[in-house]
Amino acid sequence: MVERSLAFLSSAAPFVSFPLFTGTLLLLTGMACWPVMADPASASPASPNPSSNLSRLAPLKERLAAAESVKVQTNVLGIELDSPLEMARAKLDSLADPAKPPIEENEDAAGKEGEHKIVWQLVRSDFSSVYLKADREERITYITGSLRKGKELPFDKVGEIEKAPILSNSTVAWDVVRPGRPLIRVIARGTSRKASSITLFIVKRAPHR
Repeated sequence: MVERSLAFLSSAAPFVSFPLFTGTLLLLTGMACWPVMADPASASPASPNPSSNLSRLAPLKERLAAAESVKVQTNVLGIELDSPLEMARAKLDSLADPAKPPIEENEDAAGKEGEHKIVWQLVRSDFSSVYLKADREERITYITGSLRKGKELPFDKVGEIEKAPILSNSTVAWDVVRPGRPLIRVIARGTSRKASSITLFIVKRAPHR
């Protein structure tokens, strides 16, 4: 049964909250929550009606079904959300430029106790860099991989665009729901429906039993 309550994330976006087996699912309820995704390219002569690219919101049940079944890339170089930071270090250190050690920041002083932010510059990968965040338990909560020029990925190679609630020439986004796993969001950005970056982040974790 759907709870008639609204939840807000840091983007100040409205979501509907309701129980879902192992946790709480948050799904987009309105396009107004994505103003940062409206790219000027969407208003080019090649796209005379940009709003038609974005108006893809289906009924809630359909969006939930899409989030549960969508086939979409949920890792960057094999690194997944909620995985240990040390595993990511080992992988990315092996691909990094030895002359450019990773840049790391701990945000204790900024009020986010124990949060880590790390950037790797890579030389042995289609990705030129990977930026991630980890929580105080050193579990990964956010990943952005930037692809090299010429290595951009078509949006439909990142995931099933027909199941994406957000789609324009410059951005596509999916919610992903899996049993016993955090609700995550996958966002690909670029031009002409080719991704130059892929971002993954945890929206909400499943509650501890």
